[in-house]
Formats: sequence, C-alpha cells, structure tokens
Amino acid sequence: MKPLALFATCALALCLAFGCKSTHEEGVKSNVMTQWTTVNADTMQTTEAAKAVLMDEGLKDVKASSTAMDGTASAKMADGTKIKVDISKDPKETFSKVSVNVGTMGSPTLGANIAKKIKMRAEGTMPSTSSSM
Repeated sequence: MKPLALFATCALALCLAFGCKSTHEEGVKSNVMTQWTTVNADTMQTTEAAKAVLMDEGLKDVKASSTAMDGTASAKMADGTKIKVDISKDPKETFSKVSVNVGTMGSPTLGANIAKKIKMRAEGTMPSTSSSM
C-alpha cells in the first residue's frame, strides 16, 4: 500500500509543480487557472478582438488597452466575477500570445471558449457577431 500512496503523492506533486495542461478548444491550452493560445495578429488587433468578444458575450464593464508590445482587456460577469485577458507580443515571431483568466479559481471551459473566439476574431475567421454564453 505504501508504494501506491507514494506514487499518488509524487504524481500530485508533479501535476501541481508543472501544471496539468489540457486542451478544451482546438488550439487552446489550459492549466485550469489560465487558458492560452497564440494568435496570428499583432497585439493591437488582438486586443480589439478581445474587447469585441467580451462585448459580444454580454459582459459588463468591458475595458481594453494596448500598445505595440502588449495589451489587456477585462470585463465582469453579472455576479462580479472578473474576466481578464492578457496579450503579449512574441519578440521572435509575428504572432501574439493570449491568456485568459476567469475569476480567482479559473473556469477552464469558459476561458477556453473566450480564448478561441478571440483567436478567430483576430484572425478573421469568425463572423462579427457571436452567440452569447
């Protein structure tokens, strides 16, 4: 019984130390707390796409700001849960990195859905209006 307990403890420790990466939407990765993807667009286009997606989802207090190096967008759900989107430029590539956090505990499904919609909107593969959550 001791080897099984030791194995379970080691597996849990590795999972917590390195994050349990999973994919919820195609091209979106997750470690439960944060969902992320890459977008084939600059930070300003990606930030505008994030703002549009948050507005399309019917969230309140939508805000966005960007530079040529980074961007951020945020909104709140009806219960006050904050959704934060961080955009950064990869210095060696032509794409942006998008990270989505929902609340303090994370919501992998919602975060992945938002990240995927931002990617599609920024890359021009999503219609200008989307269905709400």
